[in-house]
Parts: sequence; structure tokens; C-alpha cells
Amino acid sequence: MKRLKNVLFGLVALMSVLIIVLGGYFYLDSPPKHPLIKEKVKFIVNKGDSLKIVARKLKNQNLIKSYKFFVFIAKISRVSTGIKSGEYLIREGLKASEILKMLSEGEVVTVRITVPEGFTVMQIANMLESKGIVNKIDFINATKNEEILKKYGIPFSSAEGFLFPDTYIISKDLNANQIVEIMIKRFFEELNKLTNNKPLNRDELKKVIIIASLVEKEAKKDDERSIIAAVFYNRLKMGKRLQSCATVQYVLGKAKERLLYRDLKVKSPYNTYLHKGLPPGPISNPGSKSLWAAIHPANVGYLYFVSKHDGSHYFSKTYSEHLKAIKMYRNYNKIGVQSN
Repeated sequence: MKRLKNVLFGLVALMSVLIIVLGGYFYLDSPPKHPLIKEKVKFIVNKGDSLKIVARKLKNQNLIKSYKFFVFIAKISRVSTGIKSGEYLIREGLKASEILKMLSEGEVVTVRITVPEGFTVMQIANMLESKGIVNKIDFINATKNEEILKKYGIPFSSAEGFLFPDTYIISKDLNANQIVEIMIKRFFEELNKLTNNKPLNRDELKKVIIIASLVEKEAKKDDERSIIAAVFYNRLKMGKRLQSCATVQYVLGKAKERLLYRDLKVKSPYNTYLHKGLPPGPISNPGSKSLWAAIHPANVGYLYFVSKHDGSHYFSKTYSEHLKAIKMYRNYNKIGVQSN
């Protein structure tokens, strides 16, 4: 009987300890008291922050009750080194264990950005800076990062032309290099689809991307993209200057509604009114339709086109026909692609 009493006493003592331990666990795991209105608190984990630093930050922001308890559950959960850096929005009222799960799974704040077809590096950089994502100078420098250019086999001194226009959902803690790489990877995914995974050699890649960037800036209607691409290819074969107004606007750094003849004399290797052949690099970041047009130009003999000012163009095979087209639309006082 005495032995049974000792056993029962031991069980009661053990149960008491378990109750105390469990009670302490649930108490420390429960959220600190907050106002009835549940708000989301901005919480940042910097790269290199240790578990203890993260725990102290959480305690200082009154998101957890106990710094030591958070460190303890992180260690027994084996995620003490798995907390992801980044910006988080933590809802007041979450348990410590729920916050730990959130940080270990990297549920960081994301931002949605849309890069339009034809945007230049500068335009993308300005947009990213305006959204508070990255400094525009850092982004521009990242597009010229030699390691990145070499890694992806980009044959130019910049990633201009290879930043694919698309909608991206990215973490706000990404740096400029990471964002540039995401966009370049997306570009090559699309290019591989358009070429049926047939790789282009260096010279083919250069020509396709430059032509596609010109088409993106010149074309307004999808059914004209392949025709405009053909005009540029035909002029290249005949040794004629491309005389694309878009290249002049690229040099000027802005899209002027009306180019003046003095604009066409601006000194730059990108000015295709002054220099034969392709410009040194792309003048925009083309979308899928312009890339497709550059890869599959129309089978036409046109050498000239002039804007009809309704988004479409008039195409000509001869210079005399082109002059008539210019005269036809001269009241708009616009400049079209002209011969030497």
C-alpha cells in the first residue's frame, strides 16, 4: 500500500510539473497584450542577423513576451539558422511560434511591378526607385555588371534589351543585381520559347535583339512588326543606313513628338541617320511580339516606311514611292525613314 502511495505521489508530482511546464509554454507562446484593433507591424530581419538579435528585436517591438523563450523554441524546432532576411508585416496577436514559422518560411513583404514593352534601362531604373524598391544608380550599375553579363552571355556592355517586359512579384529586400538577374532569366525563358530552344550564336543574338528593340519603338500595330523588321533587314543587306527615328530619340534620352532635322545630326554611334549598320546595342527592352518579328521577319521587299499618324505606316519599295508617301503625309510635319 505504501508503495502504491509513493507511485501515485510521483505521478501527481509529474503531472504537476507537466502542467506547470505546459502552462508556462502556452503563456510564453501567447502574444503580448495589444489594443483590440489588430494592426500589422513592420519588422525587418537584416542579412547576417543572428537568432538572438532577431529575438531581441521582436521583444523590443512587443511582438513576443520572452526573448529567451523565442530562442528556445527556435533551437528545439531546428530553425535557429533558418530565419530568412527581409521585410515582414507581422500582425499583432500572433503567437511566438507562429512568428517563428513566418520568419523561417520567409513570408516577406512583396511588391508587384510591371515593366512595359519598350522601356529602357533608365526608365526601369526610375520606376523602381519611385516605388522605393532600389536606387536607380544601383540598378543602372547592375545592368553593366561584367559578372552578370558574362554569366548570361550578353554580348553588349549593358543588359539593355535583355530585361524582359513583364509583371514581377518580388521581395522588397532584393538588391539591384538580383532584380536584374530575375529579368534576364525571364528574357531567356521567352527567347527559348520563340526559337524552340535553338540557341542563337553571338552574332545572331546581337542582330535579333537590336532589331527587336527598334521594332518595339517603331511599331504601334502588331501586324506591322514583322514588316518593319523586314525593312531594317533589307536595308542592312543593301548597305543603307537604317535611319530609324527611334535611335535618335534614344540618344536624346526622350521621345519627342516631332523630331527636327537638326536632331538627326546629333553625334552618336546610335544615330542611324549618320552611321551605317546596326547601332552598338539595343535601344529598348522588347517584348515577345517584337522578338518574334525580329526572328521571323516578313517576306517583303519594302525598304521604307513613313508614319500615317494613326498608329500605322505606309510601306514603300522604291525611294520615289516613299517621297510620294512623305508628301501625302507632309501636313503632319513628321519625319519617316528616308534613304541616303
